[in-house]
Amino acid sequence: MVNKYIGEVAAPEFGDGFTIRLDTKGQAELETDFGEFDFAHKVNIGLAVISAKYIQAFLKAALRKDDQRVKELPEIPTPLAPIAIKCLDAFCLFREGKDAETLRAETLEKEARSNPTQGTKA
Repeated sequence: MVNKYIGEVAAPEFGDGFTIRLDTKGQAELETDFGEFDFAHKVNIGLAVISAKYIQAFLKAALRKDDQRVKELPEIPTPLAPIAIKCLDAFCLFREGKDAETLRAETLEKEARSNPTQGTKA
């Protein structure tokens, strides 16, 4: 059973017992691969636009079977969009403690409160 409180996301597309969970070692690998100061932006955008490169890199750092990091990445199932969303959720849970959809909704709500006329006709 997945534990959202430690950032786990179920990944049954890969088989029984698979989860996606980033840890500090995985984040360090992503920082090394994509640059330590802008990796978060790159990974967020890469997963959001469903880039195979970023999905593969993220899964290499975060895919687990029975709570152990997978040494050899299995074939990534298609379509890629559901896998990208799960990776993005795991990334947001690790960094912010919230899944991507909740984080996005909170951000939009804050923006709306800071600019109450946004989206209205003058």
